[in-house]
Amino acid sequence: MKALIQTFPSWLKVSIYFLIMWLATFIAGIFPALNSLFYFFAVSLFASWLLIRTDHSNLSSLGYYPRGRRHWKQLFYGTLFGGVMLVITAVITLATTKADWHFNKLTDPMYMLIAFAMCVCSAYIQEFVFRGYPFQALLKKYKPWVAQLAIAVPFGLMHINHAMQLQDIATVMLTTGLGSVLFGLAYIKTRNLMLPAGIHLGWNYAQVLIPRTSGTYPNALISVTGGQTSYGSSFILTPYFVVVTAAILLLLFMDFDYTRPDKAPQKANVSLQNDLDS
Repeated sequence: MKALIQTFPSWLKVSIYFLIMWLATFIAGIFPALNSLFYFFAVSLFASWLLIRTDHSNLSSLGYYPRGRRHWKQLFYGTLFGGVMLVITAVITLATTKADWHFNKLTDPMYMLIAFAMCVCSAYIQEFVFRGYPFQALLKKYKPWVAQLAIAVPFGLMHINHAMQLQDIATVMLTTGLGSVLFGLAYIKTRNLMLPAGIHLGWNYAQVLIPRTSGTYPNALISVTGGQTSYGSSFILTPYFVVVTAAILLLLFMDFDYTRPDKAPQKANVSLQNDLDS
């Protein structure tokens, strides 16, 4: 079987990967107790390990854990960058809609801590699932824009539910698709998942603390009031597209020396990785 899969082109291997993920989603629908981020991470980890072996490589090549100070910095600055992006987007949205907002006196520190932990898990797992094996396998054989578009589609579909109408589906595909391009570019620039995971984390967590519309996250740091009818789609989408596009252009002109060897690899991570790859 391994010898046969080795002959498959990259697009077919990636298709097998997403077929495994789809089957996992189908099984989770039958057994709701399985429907969690950690379940999908475990399935993705197994599928990645299974397929990457056919390329005579190992899981460590995916860059899914920090190997030194440089990667920790990328995670930190990526988180800061994503948070600033959301803040700018929120400021533009709240200013153009003239919504009323105030600091929420009911904010619970425990809620903020739990929300952060959930955002960490969500952002990291999503980046591993989509910018891990499938994206990197496509990058090795095809041009970056091909890999970007190929991954943006399943990434967008993941954010869709059956209750959405056609217009909402189109909006989600456009917004998540642009976000996928940003995260993909962050990986391309660093060849490590820390920067895209950080940007993803920073955006998601800041979005929990600073909502852009009323009626969301009642325990958030900022409380937005006003009729929901005052929010047209252009007031929400335009700031998002402007800020994310600007972030993509900024990353395009930034230079990351990912070929420089790490000065202080983490022994614990190396030991763990050896156990996984054996």
